[in-house]
Amino acid sequence: MPSSLRIWLFVASAALALAARAATAQVADYGEGGGTQITGSVGVGAVYAPEFSGSDKSEAKPLPVFNLRYGPVFLSTDNGLGIRFDLLGGALELSPAINYRWGRDEGDSELLRGMGDVDGQFVGGAKIVCRLDDVSLGLKAFQGLSDAEGFTLDMRLAYLNRMHDKFHWGLAAEAGFADSQHLQTHYGVTGEQSARSGYRVFSPSGGIKDISFGGAVDYYLTPNVSVDVFARFTRLAGDAADSPIVERGSHNQFATGLLFFYHFGSN
Repeated sequence: MPSSLRIWLFVASAALALAARAATAQVADYGEGGGTQITGSVGVGAVYAPEFSGSDKSEAKPLPVFNLRYGPVFLSTDNGLGIRFDLLGGALELSPAINYRWGRDEGDSELLRGMGDVDGQFVGGAKIVCRLDDVSLGLKAFQGLSDAEGFTLDMRLAYLNRMHDKFHWGLAAEAGFADSQHLQTHYGVTGEQSARSGYRVFSPSGGIKDISFGGAVDYYLTPNVSVDVFARFTRLAGDAADSPIVERGSHNQFATGLLFFYHFGSN
């Protein structure tokens, strides 16, 4: 893992350790979204997205989503299982978590023939989010719990407008970074893979992985039911973009989807 990424992980871990001590007394009375009942939302819909990261072809896929909270404990499809600490009146969120990164099957695309499967992996890390009114700045760092998955760091700047009770919309810009192990697993080509697939051998170095821009619109049909439309454009960068797999596929990745949510409890 590059030393700069190790520093980011150390900083995130140290901040979380301090936050855990400061927030221990607050867990019993967590505040908004807390208490002793389960709150959150469950959703179902579909997404039209690339076959895999780097593909030039897209397909429609079902998309189940859930986001549950019980006091400071959360479980969600996006953030995994963890504990959320709201500090400074909610202006600072610190959330250590365990999550799961889905794998990739060789049969997902013609471009992956001879590359073998990439197994799904559990990862551990933390998310830090600073909020100022409707603007938030987030940092998410995760390390694979096996050597194959490596380390990733994502930075996100977002704007969320909730001025209307029924209509919400938001925009976000993100930058993703990864170490050489993560990039090797998803974009590299070993000698054995090269012999099977015909790709040249490629061993990426750690650094920037991608840049993304996206937006979403939520409309509440009732106080408990909403419909969500979203779109996201990602441009692969750095050594990920130089991968021979991506060169035959595409640097540009676009996804869009539609979701219906049911919300319950006090959010």
